[in-house]
Amino acid sequence: MTIRSEPSSVKVARRITRAWARYHCPLPNDQVDALLIVMSELCTNAVQHGRRDSFGVRVWMPTAGELRFEVDDKTPSAPPSLENPENEAESGRGLFLVDILLKELGGTWGFSEDGSCVWCALPLPGTGR
Repeated sequence: MTIRSEPSSVKVARRITRAWARYHCPLPNDQVDALLIVMSELCTNAVQHGRRDSFGVRVWMPTAGELRFEVDDKTPSAPPSLENPENEAESGRGLFLVDILLKELGGTWGFSEDGSCVWCALPLPGTGR
């Protein structure tokens, strides 16, 4: 889906992702909640750092045992690095949080070669992966 690049759109992306995940994926509620935090952080980054009026969100299951999603801000740039900001910093923890949550869920993530798209892959429970 294509979403307008404005702060209120993060909530829209989260709601759509929640509905899709609950209907299509065998994820427990706590894992759906973690997925939604990841999606919120990635969409917020697309709004804040993308230089277009929209960004793309894609969620799908390429196999019965895997969930994949992407957020594409359509803005080629150097892929950002993980930061561990100072305690007093008011921002800069998003990708750090994404990394922790995806590791906890047994997933992986990264950026496209041109840095415009972040992808995530999660094994689904009960699939032996």
